[in-house]
Amino acid sequence: MLDWQAEIASAICGADVSAVAYVPDARLRGIVEALTEEGLPVRALTREEECIAYACGHLLAGSRAMVLMQCSGLGNCLNAVGSLCIPYGIGVPIILSMRGTLGERNPSQVPMGRATPALLAALEIQAFALSDPERAGATAAGALELAFSTGTCAAVVLDASLGGGREAS
Repeated sequence: MLDWQAEIASAICGADVSAVAYVPDARLRGIVEALTEEGLPVRALTREEECIAYACGHLLAGSRAMVLMQCSGLGNCLNAVGSLCIPYGIGVPIILSMRGTLGERNPSQVPMGRATPALLAALEIQAFALSDPERAGATAAGALELAFSTGTCAAVVLDASLGGGREAS
């Protein structure tokens, strides 16, 4: 586990999040490990739209929940975000692990990597790019507070330069 992954997990715990859903991804693995060590239940699901629904259910029931996913899965959950989260003011915080950017070796990841910023902007989801590991905790804490306090989705976009992904496997 890298320090920045532990810092993000600490911010999640510090925000009183009680439920986390994710689709497994190498760069997110360290965050999930740290959350598990802190005793926070993390639910692995097979589809990103299931993660959004899981988080929405928890949020509507009065607890704090969030989603971790790879950017290639963003396309899978656009309808859930656009037709559930946004119109009903369900502020789901999302941590997005970027693929398809500098150093990518899989050509099938490139189109969604290129489209991710525009897709987030089209849905008016505030996205906070994270490339400086020293800013990980503060950036995650700020995005969590934004989503929970305002009822709007917010995304922390993990740049591949942070490491902890396939390059470290």
